[in-house]
Amino acid sequence: MAAIGADEIPPIMTARGWSPRSIDARTWRCTVPTSAGNVRVVVRHAGSWLYLAVIPFLEPESVKPWGAGKYPARFLGRILAVNSNLSMVKFALDDDGDLALRVELPTESLQAREVDTALGLLATTTEQYRDPIRFALLDAGRAAERASALPQPPPLSEPPDAPAEAEMLDDAPPADPVISVTDTALREPEEGPAALDAAARAAPLRSDPPPAPPRSDPPPPQPE
Repeated sequence: MAAIGADEIPPIMTARGWSPRSIDARTWRCTVPTSAGNVRVVVRHAGSWLYLAVIPFLEPESVKPWGAGKYPARFLGRILAVNSNLSMVKFALDDDGDLALRVELPTESLQAREVDTALGLLATTTEQYRDPIRFALLDAGRAAERASALPQPPPLSEPPDAPAEAEMLDDAPPADPVISVTDTALREPEEGPAALDAAARAAPLRSDPPPAPPRSDPPPPQPE
């Protein structure tokens, strides 16, 4: 079965009562009224893949000072949990660091009803999650601000001296690598809409091994 063509996408959107506006020969945008407010849907036919997204998912003015790449870690953890419960649609970050809701479909053997299903999921998922996610972001932001305002406690005692380099090399087990979420986040394919992949696939942080015990010198020989 042949891949779905770019010219077949606008009629599918129009059949839902939407009014897509052509951005270029392969990209369309429309604004859809929902119970959670207006939703801006962007669709791009990129040859082998069809990309559909709600961009941005949250209105920037409603979540200030958050957004544009600035999010509390607690909030990103909640987004990962939500992604694990979603089918077909997933949350991600676009190139501006704003939250987006996305679907990626291979165009080979793709049916019009599958595209319509994806469009419907974008709208219904936005209606279901927009307000709870906005409240979760603002709540996590307030918690982060309260934590940053607390004074730092003084150290209880001086830290112990670090073991000598030779001792560390001889006795310490090899350290596990600490992997950063930002280092492992996968970038958006070049032909797709401007977005970063969700942090859900980033490797979790791993703790360092405990320090090796210091070596003791052997006792001096006893005189005969």
